[in-house]
Amino acid sequence: PEWEPDTAHGYHATTYGHLLSELVRRRTGLTVGRYFARHLAEPLGLDAYIGLPAGSDAHLATMLESKAEALMAGADPGEVVELRDATTLTYRATIASMSQDPADPAVEDPSYGGLASAHALARLFAALVGEVDGIRLVGPDVTAELARPHSSGTCEVMLTPLTWGLGVQLADSAVFPADAGLKHSFGLSGANGVFTFADPERELAFGYVPNMGSAVMGSMDGRIRRLVEAVFRSVDRIL
Repeated sequence: PEWEPDTAHGYHATTYGHLLSELVRRRTGLTVGRYFARHLAEPLGLDAYIGLPAGSDAHLATMLESKAEALMAGADPGEVVELRDATTLTYRATIASMSQDPADPAVEDPSYGGLASAHALARLFAALVGEVDGIRLVGPDVTAELARPHSSGTCEVMLTPLTWGLGVQLADSAVFPADAGLKHSFGLSGANGVFTFADPERELAFGYVPNMGSAVMGSMDGRIRRLVEAVFRSVDRIL
């Protein structure tokens, strides 16, 4: 541990999924990818995978490089001096633990290698706050616990204020800002441009998957902000 537990927090960008997978495997005998496929993706009809199965006919888009991926490939990090220094926690927890080779979609990489359509992400998050074709993944009490702040303050890895529930980002931060309409939401803003959230009060779920990753780090991509704000304007008009 880099610090005494419960005294600070840091984003496990490349290790979180593997830690979770081992917990799932010890409890169920399945890796997280196989558990996800059997108990979530199949019942909900999700076009989503953690490890693409052999013979799958899933359509994979050609991705253009994001800011985060450019940094991993050796691009100049600019003002983020911590990404120039291999001794810093920021470097060790991100760039140092990422492969420089193109990811193999068949390999289970639950931290960074999930594959999904925007519709699948929205459908998955919708099943956390209500029923989707008769299926609700967790009850209201678990949803409330999921969306309760469990760590808050400056992230020791990303060096920016972040608030986390149980594996999900909460408002208010530069990457998940309350003023975009996300005050009562939980979700995830990915460095590769992916953005997904659920709002239990509005019974709303949203997914955005670009094929060109975010050009910024540490703040909300302008494309995403415009979409999210438009969604909330439309929904609130109806309500």
